[in-house]
Amino acid sequence: MTNATILVGWRRRWNRSLLLFLGRRVRSSVEVEDLAQEIYLRLLRAPDLLQVRNPQAYLMRVAGHVVAEWRREYPPTETLDTDEDDAAVDECLPELTLDARMSEQRLNQQLERMSPMMRAVVLLRLRDEHSYKQIAQELELTLRQVRRYLARGYEQLRAVLDE
Repeated sequence: MTNATILVGWRRRWNRSLLLFLGRRVRSSVEVEDLAQEIYLRLLRAPDLLQVRNPQAYLMRVAGHVVAEWRREYPPTETLDTDEDDAAVDECLPELTLDARMSEQRLNQQLERMSPMMRAVVLLRLRDEHSYKQIAQELELTLRQVRRYLARGYEQLRAVLDE
C-alpha cells in the first residue's frame, strides 16, 4: 500500500479534525486550506506511513510543526480578541462548527460515563492543563495512577471521536 493510498483514508477519516485544528490556529480559510495541503504533501514524502502506530496523532503532530513554521515565517500583524477569533473561525468553517459541536456533545456524554476519579484526572489535564505531578498532588494519587487514568480516559474519548 502506498503513502498516497494511506493518505486518502486518513483524509477521509480525519480531515475535519485537521481543519478544525488549523482553524483554531490560523484566521484565514485560505491559509487553513494551504496549510492542510502542505501537511498532506509532507506526509506523502514520509518514508512509510504503514509503520505509524497512531495515525491521527501523527497527522496532528505534523500539523503542529507546519503551523509553528508558518507562524515563524508569517508572524501575526495584529491580535484579535477571543470573540473575534471565534467569529472568524465560525465564518470561515461553518460546516465544521456543527461537527465540532456534535463531537463535543459526544465527548461530554463519555466524560459523564467515566468514573469520578478518571473524569477528574482527564479534566485537570485537558481543561485545566495541569501537569501529571500537579494532578497527582491535588488528587493524592501516584504518578503511575495518573498515567493509567489518562491512558484509559484518552482511549475512551478517542473511541467516541472515531465513531
